[in-house]
Amino acid sequence: MVLSVSIFASLAPYLVSALLLLVLIEQLSYLVKKRNLPGPLFVPPIIGNAVSLVRDPTSFWYKQSDTAGTSRGLSANYLIGKFIIYIRDTELSHQIFSNVRLDAFHPLGHPFGKQLFGDHSLIYLFGEDHKSVRRHLAPNFTPKALATYSDIQQLVMLRHLRQWEESFSGGSKPVSMRDLVRELNLETSQTVFVGPYLDKEAKNTFRTDYNLFNVGSMALPINLPGFAFSKARRAVMNLEETLASCAGKSKTRMAKGEEPTCLIDFWMHAIVTEIESGNPPPVHSEDEAIGGLLFDFLFAAQDASTSSLLWAVAFLESDPEVLSKVREEVVKIWSPESGKLITADQLAQMKYTRAVAREVVRYRPPATMYPK
Repeated sequence: MVLSVSIFASLAPYLVSALLLLVLIEQLSYLVKKRNLPGPLFVPPIIGNAVSLVRDPTSFWYKQSDTAGTSRGLSANYLIGKFIIYIRDTELSHQIFSNVRLDAFHPLGHPFGKQLFGDHSLIYLFGEDHKSVRRHLAPNFTPKALATYSDIQQLVMLRHLRQWEESFSGGSKPVSMRDLVRELNLETSQTVFVGPYLDKEAKNTFRTDYNLFNVGSMALPINLPGFAFSKARRAVMNLEETLASCAGKSKTRMAKGEEPTCLIDFWMHAIVTEIESGNPPPVHSEDEAIGGLLFDFLFAAQDASTSSLLWAVAFLESDPEVLSKVREEVVKIWSPESGKLITADQLAQMKYTRAVAREVVRYRPPATMYPK
């Protein structure tokens, strides 16, 4: 025992020196990559600024955004071994997202995204794989498909609006809209993507897993049992398994020649048609891969859309003149008593309402940052 202590005592200076050298190399590496970009001059060793990110993510990213505004729309930071660049310049973002070469910038979606999102994620597909998947997603966005999604969204929204009206009519206290809109948007996303393939029990499980994913995405990446990040990883795997099952059920329906009723149907119809034509299966057309890609859709649609809807409500409530013009435009083509849904052609006529929606997204972008 005495010998062990003696050996440790003799090695301690070397261990401390090695640790200090690693910290110095880490800081120099950060500063070399950062160069003249705005950002912290010193970052805590190893973990970087992850603690402040987890403690208050909103303030962390607002500060990062403000810093980027001082120099070409870019700022730098360091999170648990990863050098990140924050970009708030629209044109530069467009250039990066349009570049899917293997030797270009790789979007992460999250500082620890590859651990969190799994192997079958569109975020991490590049080159020909990326182009192939995008090409086979095209049938999801034809006029017929978009009209189908519009009908689904309206039916879900009208049901929720009626429930809100019944629950809060006559009340005088303000009502928090955040959870209400989030629930509305979660059901809208689920129904648009995989409509008839999720029963009530699956939807409830889906909601629980997605909440675990959200909590874990803001936690330190400690992948040990009981920690939020570990629970989030398991939740993502559960969600992808559920969505993979939906893909398999949809393929069976589409092979029977039935009409598409949601996004996954249009997607699987295109795959089934291609295979029946004698062509090889498209890249990443296995049920498991499609489950991962569908989760990307859900992730992209859920909180971003909720944010935009909430900002739209807040802005319209604060500007009665704009709200009046939106209502006037809607009344010209639709009323709740009509029992009908707004058609795609009617939506195209709502130019003022569309301009308001675009202004909400411009003024309060739903996804203001993207780690690189």
